[in-house]
Amino acid sequence: MRLPHVEPMLATAGPLPSGPGWIGEVEWDGVRCVAYVPEAAPVRLVGRHGTDFTDRFPEVAEALTVRGPLVLDGELVVMRGGRPSFAALQSRVHRTRPAAVRAAAAAAPAVFVAFDLLHTGERSLLAEPYARRRELLEGLELERPGLRVPPVWDSVAEAYGWTREHTLEGVIAKRSDSPYRPGTRSRDWVKIKHLRTADVVIGGWLPGGPGEASVHAVLAGVPLEAEGRLTFVGSVGSGFTGAERRALAAVLRRLDTPLSPFTAAGLGLPRGTVVRFVRPELRAEVEFLELTDAGRLRQPVWRGLRG
Repeated sequence: MRLPHVEPMLATAGPLPSGPGWIGEVEWDGVRCVAYVPEAAPVRLVGRHGTDFTDRFPEVAEALTVRGPLVLDGELVVMRGGRPSFAALQSRVHRTRPAAVRAAAAAAPAVFVAFDLLHTGERSLLAEPYARRRELLEGLELERPGLRVPPVWDSVAEAYGWTREHTLEGVIAKRSDSPYRPGTRSRDWVKIKHLRTADVVIGGWLPGGPGEASVHAVLAGVPLEAEGRLTFVGSVGSGFTGAERRALAAVLRRLDTPLSPFTAAGLGLPRGTVVRFVRPELRAEVEFLELTDAGRLRQPVWRGLRG
C-alpha cells in the first residue's frame, strides 16, 4: 500500500499551560522529519519543507527498518555530551556526496526521535486523541540504536523543570485529547523555550529605514580584559519596538567611530552590509538560546540597555 503524505503539525509559542489535560514533551533541538516506513519498500525521511533526508541520514533509515507500514512524526537529532547539538546536526544536513555522508554518519551519528504515530497498518490515526496515539506508539517497542521514543510527563510543570535542569531547549505541551492537524500551527501544542540572558557591549549597528533613522540590528560583543576590545558574539535584530529602534539609532550616532572595536576582521555578515561602528560604551541585556561552538549567541533577542 502507498502511505499517505502528512504535513507536520506545528506548535504555537506561549506561556506554560496549567491544569489537567496537558502532556509535556521535550522540545528537541533538531530538524523536524516525518518517517514513512512501508511494509516492503525503502524507508523515506521527509523534512518539514519537503526535503528528502533519506540518503543524508542512512544510519537513521537503517534503524527505521521495522515492521510497517507506519508513519512516524519526529526529529532528526545529533547528540553530544548527552544532549542535542544543533551545530553538529547542521554540519550534516547539507552533505549529499556519498563519501561525505558516510564520513559524517560515522563521526556524528544521528538519531530519529519519534514522538507521534500518524498511521499504522491501513489505518490513519490523525483523528485519534494525542494520548491514544502516544499509547500506540509506545506499544510498538521501537527503541534501538538510532531510534528513540522519548518520555512524556503528565505534569507540564515537571517536564519544564526537568528540561531546564538538563539544559535542554524547552518543552512542548500538548493537549491529551487533541487530534493531529496536518500543516496547522495549533494552540493545542504550545512550545516554551528555556532562554538564557547575557550582558553584552554594543560595538556597532546595522542601520535601517529611510535615512538610516532606525536600528536594524546591533553588533554585540564581550570585552577582552587585557586589550580593551570586544570579541564579537553576534548581531541582535529581534525584540525591539519601533520606538526603541529609532531612539537607539539617535544614541548610537553620537558614539560613531571609524574603527571597529571588535578583534575579528570579519564579522560573518553578508557582503555589502552597511555597518556603523561605535565606541564600546553602551551595555545591553539580551536573551539567547545557547552559545554555539563558534562562540556566537544563537537566536538572540533584545531586552534593553543596561543602566
